[in-house]
Amino acid sequence: MLQHREGIISRVVLLIVLLISLSSFSSADIISVNSGGDNQICINPGGNIEDCFFCVPQTCSDVSVECGNTVERCGLTLDCGSCASGFTCTAGSCVADVTPPAPGAGAGVITPTVNINVNPTEINLNMVINTVVGQVIRVTNLGTSTLTVSVSQQDLDNMVILETTSLALAAGETKDLSVRFVAPGEAGIYTGKIIIGGKTVSVALNVKTKLLLFDSNIVVLNDDYKVPQGQKLKTQVTLIPLGDKERLDITLNYEIKDYAGKIYLTKSETLLVEDKVEFKRDFDTGMLPLGKYIIGLELIYTNGVAPSSAHFEVIEPLPKNILSRIVFFLIILILIIAILILILMIIRSRKKKKMKAAAGAV
Repeated sequence: MLQHREGIISRVVLLIVLLISLSSFSSADIISVNSGGDNQICINPGGNIEDCFFCVPQTCSDVSVECGNTVERCGLTLDCGSCASGFTCTAGSCVADVTPPAPGAGAGVITPTVNINVNPTEINLNMVINTVVGQVIRVTNLGTSTLTVSVSQQDLDNMVILETTSLALAAGETKDLSVRFVAPGEAGIYTGKIIIGGKTVSVALNVKTKLLLFDSNIVVLNDDYKVPQGQKLKTQVTLIPLGDKERLDITLNYEIKDYAGKIYLTKSETLLVEDKVEFKRDFDTGMLPLGKYIIGLELIYTNGVAPSSAHFEVIEPLPKNILSRIVFFLIILILIIAILILILMIIRSRKKKKMKAAAGAV
């Protein structure tokens, strides 16, 4: 019996040695074709895809270049009167030529950004049809010279009124930009952007009908509203009856879309509701491109629509090799614990035999 246990121990130890020898994980060659559409190809025998990222041309965002001074910025020599591409000499400094993309323009349109801070960077408003709501956006010049930035909107035609199309800021100055949002005559969720000096403020307008029997609310439960690519978006939905208690069939329409209005996912369900209801819903994000999105909810009932939305961001996926290493070392740990238990059992068995032998001798 003892020899049999020792044989088992030797086999388990041999198995652990074999697993540890394989813990370095075999790596495969990585072949990457640039998704931007050119012919750049990267082959990396080390298996590290980070080595396959291609250089993206930099944009000079520091506009604090005074007349007569020559400063190295982004690998270019700049002086006022000879500014880099995308910048114009204005009032003694290189000012970015910020122009909104043409309607329908997509990827490939590069808008120069300037050294400013914009707050907030996201606006999510609940509105009633045919109403106007004011909002203030605070803009701060982080540079050391005066600059002028353009103010424009994208995909918000007839839904936003900008008090100005340009904003002059002295060095370190902060100004409040007043914006008025105009709800259209039809309920729904409308998205777009306000562009200030190349900085983007993402906008979602949840436009409801005037006569509300229900209200709805959807919130994102993922940490920091960030979802690793390929993982589930977790949400909580709240439905609130506003009038007299009445059992009604309502329809919930969900959609995931970006701030350009492109829809990536739709889902629908019907519920019978009388009192306030809270429940959770998860959504598959598949391989949504990295970036910012909203999850929209439209509660539709007999007399109207009650929409709501919430912001989330798709970020880089969790490294699979880290998860596999964790699983591997957990297996190793379990095997080591099993061996220790087996060794303790053998030691106890030997002690018992010695005690019996000693008692027999007496």
